Amino acid sequence: MKPRMNHMIIRKPSHWEKLLALVVGLSLGILISTAANADLDKAIAYAEAGDVKKGQMELVNIAQRAMDGNPKSMCEFGTMYMKEGYWIVQSDESAIEMWLKSAEMGYAPCQFNMGAAYLSGMVIEKDLLKAKYWLGKAIDNTYTKYSRVSKQLYAIHELDKY
Repeated sequence: MKPRMNHMIIRKPSHWEKLLALVVGLSLGILISTAANADLDKAIAYAEAGDVKKGQMELVNIAQRAMDGNPKSMCEFGTMYMKEGYWIVQSDESAIEMWLKSAEMGYAPCQFNMGAAYLSGMVIEKDLLKAKYWLGKAIDNTYTKYSRVSKQLYAIHELDKY
């Protein structure tokens, strides 16, 4: 008895399917980046529990490590700029600057962040060539969760055409 073959029809995704994939991809990126922001999450938890002093110390440690060139801390520092919170004044420009430095150092969460930012055009001018570049870097990185989501965004938005 021969095994039965299922045939799949491949079609180009519609505009709405691409938009949905982008939203899902960005949401997954935010959820996934929780592990990348472990120290930032600790600072937030301290502050929300009322231990503001410990939260502030954790933020100072992140800032110091970022200034010392630690890519994970640079990514967290960029995230601190991206969000309103207990720390610094919100600044998309400063966030992108920190994320870019971290991404250039090979840190996959920020490579993904840069690719998603260029893909969406929400906090930086939309640029599909740069989105392709940064998502490609995240795909090639050893962080499998960022690689997997980056591959999905890359395929859905047909970045291989750019």
